[in-house]
Order: sequence, then structure tokens, then C-alpha cells
Amino acid sequence: MTPTQTIIAIEIGSSKVTGLAGIKHRDGKIAVVAHVQQSAATFIRKGIIYNADLAAACIHNIILRLKEQLQQDITQVYVAYSGQGIHSVANEVSRHYDTEHKITKEDIDGLYDENITSAPEGRCIFEVVPQEYSDATQKTTQPVGILTAAITGHYLNIVAKPKLMDFLEDCFKSVGIHVAEYKLTPLLVADQLLSESQRNSGCVLVDIGADTTTVSVYKSKLLRFLAVIPLGSDNITKDLMTLQMEHSEAEDLKTGKFGEPYATFTEEEGMAIVHTTADGTPIQRRTLSNVIDARLTEILLNVKHQINESHYTRESLLAGAFLTGGGANMPNIANVFKDIVGIDKVIVRKNSLSADYILTDPVRTAESRYLADLALLAIANQPCTVPLPQRPQEIFEQPTDTPETPPADLAKKPNRWTRWWIHISDIVKED
Repeated sequence: MTPTQTIIAIEIGSSKVTGLAGIKHRDGKIAVVAHVQQSAATFIRKGIIYNADLAAACIHNIILRLKEQLQQDITQVYVAYSGQGIHSVANEVSRHYDTEHKITKEDIDGLYDENITSAPEGRCIFEVVPQEYSDATQKTTQPVGILTAAITGHYLNIVAKPKLMDFLEDCFKSVGIHVAEYKLTPLLVADQLLSESQRNSGCVLVDIGADTTTVSVYKSKLLRFLAVIPLGSDNITKDLMTLQMEHSEAEDLKTGKFGEPYATFTEEEGMAIVHTTADGTPIQRRTLSNVIDARLTEILLNVKHQINESHYTRESLLAGAFLTGGGANMPNIANVFKDIVGIDKVIVRKNSLSADYILTDPVRTAESRYLADLALLAIANQPCTVPLPQRPQEIFEQPTDTPETPPADLAKKPNRWTRWWIHISDIVKED
């Protein structure tokens, strides 16, 4: 990779589409030089595209805006995605040999290829995370060279319905832009927010998005479990809208000083009016709190259930829980998470652990929105832009004779000929 290659990263989120352009330098630094964000509410539901035409128009607009900022033509992009229905499925593939056999790379590749064909009916494997390999006596992540009569590969397959990827690929094809690589957003975000020691000790990463909440469990450095819950912080906003208010009003109330979940207040404070709707209906602080608490409790109980489904006890996750996403901005969220989920160590994390990014506002001040894009910039190894084609310069035919004054009719309506004549006259006068 040359020091001046420009990479284009686009994330298709549950409520928005974001795009970044970054220049990768020889010293490892990545300078973000362009950024775009656009709402996806009209064509994405729970992270799944349901209106391909509107999605394609959005992607086209993202590309055009990045191109305008860069003043370069975009030839391909890297794409991050997630969505409802994505979850992990454990699988094992074994091979037996007549005699003791030295395991080769070809053996491991064969196990991997056989695993790829094991998708459950109606599901497609989007990503494979190899776990350990085992024989009769030991488990290892480095099986090549082991002498054994049998080997078993343990895999974590990330699966979902094929239409999730089909719709995504169709959108980029209709725009006419090549995708260099598709990557799952939860894995990218984990790369940005979790250190190797935290993943080794064991932890859970909970990304509370607008329409979905993703639960990822790590232990011994590897992803062990993943599930996307079809509930997010926007469900709280929609619940507040049932109190007869607009989406913007509900969002402001949820994120404002009275939107603290499980807040403690006196009887008098609970009766205080915190908002009045357009039709004059007063909203008490207690009413606001009850609505927020009910939905947030539902979301976090689902998170707790998924952690239990991972078969990793909360006590074994020594590094605790890490919260990110828009829902993690709610005040007091860490304490509420401790109480409901039962994990004592909870950290809200919004910024990448890497110091290799050179960011400017507003990306720096809203870095959590661009975590997947930043991770794509880091792993990308192909240039995504080329210089814009130069426009040919106009060639004017000069008149053979230059009169002292232009014709009267041309003088009234300046055109290419008169502009040339005036220019020549000015030069003569200066001489």
C-alpha cells in the first residue's frame, strides 16, 4: 500500500448510513478527510433493508457527497452491516485417520470448507470465527503439526436469512459501485472498543442501537456468542410518542435531564410537569420515568437472557460489560445495567482504543457513530479512489483581423469573440 491511498468505508446501520474517507500513511496513521451521515428511517427496519430503491438512492447520495468533499472519483467501497436475525451457531467438524497423522494446513482448510456447508435451513453463513481444535487429549488454536488419529474443528458461525445480504448487494449493484469487502458491524466495533486482555479475561459488549441491540460475548480472546435483539433505544422514543408528542419532542425528553432511567425523586418531584404537548396535555415526571423504565427493563432483560444463552456465566466474564451505541448515552445506564443484568463491572465506551486515527470535528466529537467505519479504514488494503478526469480546455479560433472596435451588435451582447477582443485590447493598452 502506498502512503497516499484513500479508503472509503460505509456502514449500513439500523437507523442511519454513515460514510468515511481516510488516507492511510506509511507510519500507520489514518487521517479521516471526509465524512457523511444520512438517516435510514425510510428504508431500513431493524437493520434490514425493506425499500431497495430508497436504500440505493441513499447510498448513491453518500457516494456523491464523499466524492464532492474529496474531489476524487470513487471506484469501490468497504461496507459494514448488521441486522435483525443475526446470531451465532456453534458447529463441530471431525476427521478420523487410520493411523496417527500429522495435521497439515490442508487438513484444517478441509475442515473449514466442510463447516461452510453446514448452515441451518433457511440461513446463510456470513462470517466464521474458528474456535479451538481438539484431539483425544488437548485443545489448541494452532493445530498444524499435531500428531493424532482424529481432529475436531470447533467453529462459531454467524448466520442470518440470505435476504439480508441479497438486498444489500442489490443496492450497491444498482448504484454501480463495487464493494471490496463486506464485514459484520459487531465484530468491527469490538475491534475498536475491546483490548486483547479484556477479550481474554472475558467480557460482554452490548451495543444499544436505535432499532436493535447486539450482544457479543468474548472469552479467551475469541468471540464465543453473538445475538442481535430487535429492540433498541428508539423503542423508548416511540413509547413516549404514545403520550401524544412528536418524535423530536420524545427524543429530547428521553435524552434530557429528566430522562434518567430508574431516577429517584420525591412525591412532589414526581408530580412536576416536565413537558406540555401541542394539544396542551401535561406530562408529569413520574409518567415519563415509568415509560422509560418499562421499555429499558425489557431491553436489558433480553440482554441478560442472551448472556445466559451463551453458557458463559456472568462470574466468568472477569472484564465485565462494555456498553456502546446511542442507547448507552442515557444517564445512569451503567447502574441500571448492573441492577438488571447482574454484572458488577460496567463501562460505557464511546471512543476507539486505537491512537492511530487523526480525527477532526464532528467525527471526533461523535466518534461512537463511526466506530465501524473507522475499523474498516484500518483493515482495508485496496485503494478506493482515482483522480477525477480532467475537463478538456476550450480552444477558441482567433479572428484573422482584429478591428479597433468590436461590431456594435456584438458589443451589446458580449460573447466569446468580444471577450477575446477586449482581452487583446487590454494587453495592447498596457504595452
